[in-house]
Amino acid sequence: MTLTAAVSRRDERRDERRDAILDVARDCFLSLGYAATSMSAIAARLGGSKGTLYNYFKNKEELFAAMMERQCGALQAQLFETPSAGREPRDFLSHYGRSFLTILMAPQQMAIYRVVIAESERFPELGRAFFESGPRVVMARMADYLAELMDRGVLRQADPLIAAQHFKDLTMSGAYNKRLWNVIDDLTPAEMDAQIACAVDTFMRAYAP
Repeated sequence: MTLTAAVSRRDERRDERRDAILDVARDCFLSLGYAATSMSAIAARLGGSKGTLYNYFKNKEELFAAMMERQCGALQAQLFETPSAGREPRDFLSHYGRSFLTILMAPQQMAIYRVVIAESERFPELGRAFFESGPRVVMARMADYLAELMDRGVLRQADPLIAAQHFKDLTMSGAYNKRLWNVIDDLTPAEMDAQIACAVDTFMRAYAP
C-alpha cells in the first residue's frame, strides 16, 4: 500500500468513526434530552473511552453543533436536490414547498426541534447551533432564488430574505404546529397538495409584479 493510500484509508476510518459518534450522540440527545446527555453517556454507548470522544469533539456543545450541522446538511441536500433552472417558478415553488414541509414534519426532525425548543432557554447554544446550521442557510438559499425571480420581473421587487420567510410561513401555516403538538396526524397526500397549493397561490399573489 502506498503512503497516499494509507493516509486516505486512515482519513476514511476517522470519518467513519466520527459519523458513528454523531449517530450515537443524536440518539442520546433525542432520547435523554440535551441536559441529561453527557460525554460519558455517549462514550458508554459507543463502547469506547471518553478520551477517544474528546479526540473528535472538545465538549458537548461542539458535539451537538456538529450533529446539527450534519443533520441539516443532509436535509438541505435533499431539499435542493432538484435544480431550479429551467423550471416554471410556480412548479419549482410547489416542489420546494412540498419537500420543505415533508422534511420538517418527519418524526426525527420534529424530535430534534422539540429538544431545541425545550432546552434552548437554559442552553442558548442549542438555538444558535440549530439556527446557524438549518434555518439561516435554507432561507439564504431560497432568498437567492427569489431574488433571481425579482430580477426577471416574475415577482415584484422586495427584500428576498423577507419573501423567503413569508413563503416558509405560508408553507407551514395551519399544519406544522398542529402536527408538532400532536393535534393532527401526518398529512395525507391530498392534504399536503392542498396545503402547498394554497401557500404557492397566496405567495404568488402577494408578490405579483
